[in-house]
Amino acid sequence: MKTFLLLLAAIILILAAISCAKRTNTLHIFNWAEYVDPELIAEFEKENECKIQYSTYNSNENMFTKIKSSRQSLDIVFPSGDHVSILAAAGLLEILDMSLLTNYSNLDPVILDKAKSHDPENNYSIPYFWGLTGLMYNKQHVPEKLVETNTWAILGDKFFENKKKVTMLEDAREVVGAALNFSGFDMNDTSADALRAAAKVLDLWDNNITRYVSESYKIEVPDGTTWLAQAFNGDALQLMEMNSDLGFILPKEGCSLWMDSMVILKSSKNKELAHKFINFMMNPENAKRNAEYSQYATPNRSAYQLLEEEIKNNKLIYPDPVYLEKCTMIEAIGERVRNINAIFEKISLNKRNLP
Repeated sequence: MKTFLLLLAAIILILAAISCAKRTNTLHIFNWAEYVDPELIAEFEKENECKIQYSTYNSNENMFTKIKSSRQSLDIVFPSGDHVSILAAAGLLEILDMSLLTNYSNLDPVILDKAKSHDPENNYSIPYFWGLTGLMYNKQHVPEKLVETNTWAILGDKFFENKKKVTMLEDAREVVGAALNFSGFDMNDTSADALRAAAKVLDLWDNNITRYVSESYKIEVPDGTTWLAQAFNGDALQLMEMNSDLGFILPKEGCSLWMDSMVILKSSKNKELAHKFINFMMNPENAKRNAEYSQYATPNRSAYQLLEEEIKNNKLIYPDPVYLEKCTMIEAIGERVRNINAIFEKISLNKRNLP
């Protein structure tokens, strides 16, 4: 009898645990590293009595590959503009239920209009942050006179010859795009003349490039392992707050102007909670705090008004319109992207997996 009661008690506990697990909402978020204020995650979990399973990726290509190949359930991802188009074309995105997004009106209409370049009806995506890609450097190792030239050409300067102290991103569109920009072409131009010019520039730069990486430069530039790195402005500014030896420039030729968005996957098993999270992040106060944490430009007009003047006047976050005219949004270009990928593969194949 005692054994029977113990067995019965064990069964009840197991059933209770299963029932509890079923009642526990879990939201699976797949995002770039260090791209959301952890305190906001904790607050959302508490408010909604749920758990957020948060994982990260280091490139749009890696994100897309995992979504296509993984059996893991994912709810929200944060693709850059061209990959919003790619995910939508692949039938992987859920059309957003705007009735659940009561904070949508806080978004800047100008940014929403720009977002139409990758989501023509704004059906699938909510702008999360926008930013620019430039060059981060360590002042202890890179001469001020070199930095003052303020050009992408620094990457190929003889000062770095044989030093193995320069990196670029593990991102074909960003790397080839920088060379296109430097050569006077649009970053989405895949004409023979444009790609020939970009390839010539990259062959020169590649002599100084140690690796093509999208995460480790955040450690290597501060500690001096790398002296100069192609970098996203928000990443650089976060590090500059902690280390006065670091600097960042937006090259005078212009650069990529990118926009990351929040999207819900069609395969999401918790679409209602996913909408709640997106709406939570569009709350003006939450969006303000997230912008302060990330050091990226917010597309939330109401949140922007709450920011300190020092942040709003920082030209590395919110450049003058004159400079923005030189910047290009990376767009989905279909099969033509293979021509860009081929150039990148040629220069990066032997360097991306170096220790």
